[in-house]
Amino acid sequence: MIRLLACLALIATPALADGAVTVKLPSAEAVAKAASADFLTRLVMANVAGMNCPGYALSDGEWALITGTADKVAAALKLDTGTYDDQFYAPAFAAIDQPGTCDAEGPKIAPLIDRLRSMGGGTDPIG
Repeated sequence: MIRLLACLALIATPALADGAVTVKLPSAEAVAKAASADFLTRLVMANVAGMNCPGYALSDGEWALITGTADKVAAALKLDTGTYDDQFYAPAFAAIDQPGTCDAEGPKIAPLIDRLRSMGGGTDPIG
């Protein structure tokens, strides 16, 4: 029970981006309901595409929302760092090098951000 409460506390915390932007993350309940390998794959791909595809650049707030939520989903799935990188980030970076990936993945970013907002997250800096 203590482990579950500690996990939920981490999930409910705001995300601090490298650019010193803190945003509200989706609620712990929403993250727990959505946590799946498929959802994590979409979050990681949105992060990689948003940082590498012309025309689909993420704002600091969007980046913090996507990466913060991805980290919370990975924690909910009990992934260690190596597994998280090997199974999610490595394929996303491999995909971004393929022709057509930006055109296919870039348009998926805005609807994903909208979904994260509907889960209680936000892109506006807080604190």
